[in-house]
Formats: sequence, C-alpha cells, structure tokens
Amino acid sequence: MIFLSHVLARFARVGLVLVFASACSSSSPKPELTPILSGTLLKARAEIGEGNGKLFKQSYFESQTLDVMYASNRDQESATLGKEMVYGVASVHVPKLHSVGDLETDADSKSNFDRGYQIDANLPLTLTDLKSRLAGDPDWGVLVFIHGFNVDFKQALLRSAQIAYDLKFQGKILLISWPAGGNGGFLEKNLIYKTYERNRINAAESVEKVASFMRELASLPIPIQIMVHSMGHQVVVPAMAKLAENLDHPFIQELIFNAPDLDPSDFEKASGSLRKLAHRITLYCSQNDNALLASQAINHKKRLGSCVQEEGIDVVNVSEVVEAGLTGLGHGYYSSRPVLTDIYQVILGVNARDRLFIRASDAIASETYKLRK
Repeated sequence: MIFLSHVLARFARVGLVLVFASACSSSSPKPELTPILSGTLLKARAEIGEGNGKLFKQSYFESQTLDVMYASNRDQESATLGKEMVYGVASVHVPKLHSVGDLETDADSKSNFDRGYQIDANLPLTLTDLKSRLAGDPDWGVLVFIHGFNVDFKQALLRSAQIAYDLKFQGKILLISWPAGGNGGFLEKNLIYKTYERNRINAAESVEKVASFMRELASLPIPIQIMVHSMGHQVVVPAMAKLAENLDHPFIQELIFNAPDLDPSDFEKASGSLRKLAHRITLYCSQNDNALLASQAINHKKRLGSCVQEEGIDVVNVSEVVEAGLTGLGHGYYSSRPVLTDIYQVILGVNARDRLFIRASDAIASETYKLRK
C-alpha cells in the first residue's frame, strides 16, 4: 500500500540538478538549460506524476457524479433528532462550471449538466454495507465531513461533494450529519437566536451516537481524514473525548478543524484525547469571522475559531485571505480556494512549514502560522 505522506516527503527532499551545455564557438546556438532528475525524484514522479494513474485515479476534470455516503441521526427533511443513526449513499452531481466554494443549483440543472448541482439518488445502507464500502479503498481511505450550524441535509450532501471534488480527493467521502437548522416555517428558520439554541441542544444530544459511530470507523484498516466546521465541533470534540476513554491508538491521519464554534476551555479539556486519536491536528481560524463574533456575544465567551494558541496543534490564521466585509460572515472559508489549497497539502502529509503560502506568526500571536495572500 502506498502512503502519500512518504511519497511527498521524498519529493520534498530531492533536488533538481541543472547542467548547462557549453557553446563551441561564437556561431553555436545559445546554451540550453537541461534538467537532470535524481533517482528519488524520478521515483516520486513515477508514483504521482502525469498519466501514471497509481494514485490519482479520478481527475475531476469534467462534471462528475460522486457517491456521498452518510451516517445521520436527523430527519432528512428537518432539524428533528432521530432515534437512531441511519446510513445511506447519495449520488451527487457536481458541475464543472461551479465556482470553488459555491453551491449553485441551476433551476434547469438536468438540461444544463455543467452548471447545476443535482442529487440524483439517495439509497439506504446498513452499517455493515457502509463499512464494507468504506474499507474498499486501502490507499486513500475516507474523508469524513461534519457540518456546522444551520445546515439542512441536502446542503450538507452538496457541500460534501463540493469539497471532495475541489480537493480532487481520491478516496471515499463520508458525511456525518446531525440535526442542524430550523424547524417550522420561514419565520422560525430566520430567528437566528432561537435556531442557534435549538442547534446547540441537538449537538449535545448527538454526541453519544456520533461517538459510537466513530468507534466503528476506528475499526477499519484504512486512512481516515476528518474535517469539521463551526458548531460541528460541539459534536465531534466531546464525541472523541468519549471515544478516547476506551481507545488508545491514533486512527485518524489528519484531524482538520475549521472555524470552531467552541469554548477554548472545553477544547483544552479534550485536547489530550484528541492528540491521542489523531496523528496531526490542524486548526484554521480567523479574526474576521463575524459569525463567531455573534456566537461570542451569545455565549459570553471567546470562540476557539477566533484564534487561540493550542500546544501541539497547528493553528493557522486565515484572516489575510478571508474578507467578510460589512455584510458578510467570513465563516465559510473552509470550502474556499485558499483554504482548500492548504488542506490538499495537509491531506498529502506535508508539514506546515513546507506548505505553499504559509508563514510563521509572531511569538506573541494567538496562532502558530498565517496563511498569506
């Protein structure tokens, strides 16, 4: 089995030897720059290079239909808690003309194949069937996505597919969806404070079921990457703390936190458990996140996603590439081009110091690194 981090590590160490051809006379052609590749680089190129196909089996070059598997404890038409976890797989069409991070749904998407997202099918699975499908890719494994506040089930499926497509992720994609969003009519859905309180209660009620499901994931012999957004951390962080009570080996390759709507003190209590279960933790934060400023006003406490230094965790401040403006939230940057570019390198195992557009922060800063323009 090929391990991507080893491939990239070799790739980062190799050099390119340049040899200039000397001119024999004044009438001779100008010297040419001839690249001579070292043996290590040749091997890396053979494994990840153009046309090889060993690792990159899907190009995501055209519009494509992706299978998004899911585990959910919600009613799929509302934000109502379900009694049990249900499992399934949805076929999601991703148009090649979508803008990175956007979820355009064309009114006539069936006839305009390259412009609109479309859910073509949604089929139930048993837990056994789901695990069997996930175990089918021992090289790339699975990318698990857990959404945040006020996200309905359909939007969560579309977002999962968009992330996988724009990351060119070669393994399976799995959504864990909990009851987020508003119930009832237009008025209730737009009473943000009421919706926030309902979602917070639902997040707490989802912890046990998600912890139980993660225990099933931990039993699979595949690489697992987990990506969380916003209030989803109020589900995932305590669920992993529970899981760590009976599990003492790291089953997660990359644990990626985005704009955590979480009390830093709650994170601090669970951080030991998180580090025990994940080989590496990356936390993206922003001081331009207006949604987290609103959450801070509700909770009367700073939120982790507003940038808080944490020992042993790569905290990456994305404020320079996030422009919320006067009316924007600046909260959905996790699915944007700059952050996905960095996450792509995270999944490949590249150290933060070696990734594109990363610079060190000041010693007194509230983060470890900054993602620069």
